[in-house]
Amino acid sequence: MARSEQDELEETALPAVLVRRSDLPVPLSHPSRSFFGGLPKLPPQFDWPAAEVRASEELEAVALTFVAQIDLADVPGAGWSPLPTRGTLYFFCSSAFVGEGHPPCRVLYSPRDGGAYPDRAPPPDLMPLAGTNGDYQVKWLDPNQDLHSRVEFKYPISFRPFRDFYFREDAVGGELMVRELRKALGPGEPHRNDLLKFRSVAEYGKDEDWPFNWLLITFVVRSVLSHVQDDLKRGFYGKPLTAESIVELQHLRAGAVGWLERCRALTPMDDVDPDIKASFRSWWFNVVHAYKKLDGQVRTYARTIVDDLGNAINHTVRCMATHDTDISDHAPSSYVTNLVRQNRWKTPSVDEGARRHFRTALHQMLGYGSGPQDSTEVHLEDVLLLQIQGDPAFFNWHANIGGVLHFWIDRDALVQRDFSNVVATYECD
Repeated sequence: MARSEQDELEETALPAVLVRRSDLPVPLSHPSRSFFGGLPKLPPQFDWPAAEVRASEELEAVALTFVAQIDLADVPGAGWSPLPTRGTLYFFCSSAFVGEGHPPCRVLYSPRDGGAYPDRAPPPDLMPLAGTNGDYQVKWLDPNQDLHSRVEFKYPISFRPFRDFYFREDAVGGELMVRELRKALGPGEPHRNDLLKFRSVAEYGKDEDWPFNWLLITFVVRSVLSHVQDDLKRGFYGKPLTAESIVELQHLRAGAVGWLERCRALTPMDDVDPDIKASFRSWWFNVVHAYKKLDGQVRTYARTIVDDLGNAINHTVRCMATHDTDISDHAPSSYVTNLVRQNRWKTPSVDEGARRHFRTALHQMLGYGSGPQDSTEVHLEDVLLLQIQGDPAFFNWHANIGGVLHFWIDRDALVQRDFSNVVATYECD
């Protein structure tokens, strides 16, 4: 009897592990031993890895972004996993990905458990997320003031075993993939659009929940100021600014500076009283309107100002989650629910399985992994130490779900517990 395609795919099955993060970040002091972001609990004999990184035109020697710490005792796989059963892996990588298919990376291994050492303070040369002046750097975060301009939020992670199959794009493979993922993660929740992504100005006008504290006002004002100053400096792609444009930009800059002065005198997490909230909203809508009139005269679009507000709201809620034991008492519930929902497993379709591309980021260890290009084929003989799919948990530099970061190790090197030559690949659709 001829074998079916399903039989052939079943023969390729490899045991693998899904890596699931918490819905919201936690304080850096949280006792988790396996986590994304935060600060590594590095043994004292390990230096924080550094490399030369190119974020713009120049190479820059920097300490690499800390991506994840995994206590291998937390990872299922007794009897079949090639990974050590004890010890801790620390993942570091450049967070500047533009034009970089093989970003500089280092993976360190300690035989001790993930809670054996205190948090390592970030070194002074730690690279800003997305690199100095990188295309995905968040300009309204100040590397000299904001920890999370260099350090990702900390998300505890958990692990669930599943079976992975070898295929690139295949309907039968999609059925098998979806079946295994549903076994590991459940049937999923209905897909709902991000509350803040692609939100219109009119929708922000109807939503009176913002600004809900002075930290959010600070981020939004910094956003406006960074664009205004950039527009005044660079003009419109070689075209000089008109006198009217300069006057308008200078007016916007003066307003932003005034709001920043008010922010400095107040506690960031304090609530905003109704009169000030109304005043700030009026100022922000005026900024958007001004940029609509400046369209074609400056580089910044009005849409960019609107997108920055949504990003700033999410970032502020994350900051609050790292400080408040009950964030719902202090942040609008719709914004908190929106962030939580982005991490929930969405009901998958067979078509998504066939393309190995889902609406929820799938992080994993071992198995084949997935990506929009060819790294999974090139590294077929290697071991997939960790796959991190683009996830809104990672701010800007790796938030697009179409991007996939892999860490690969040679099988013989893994047997020898030699992690010195781990290779990272980054692909984006």
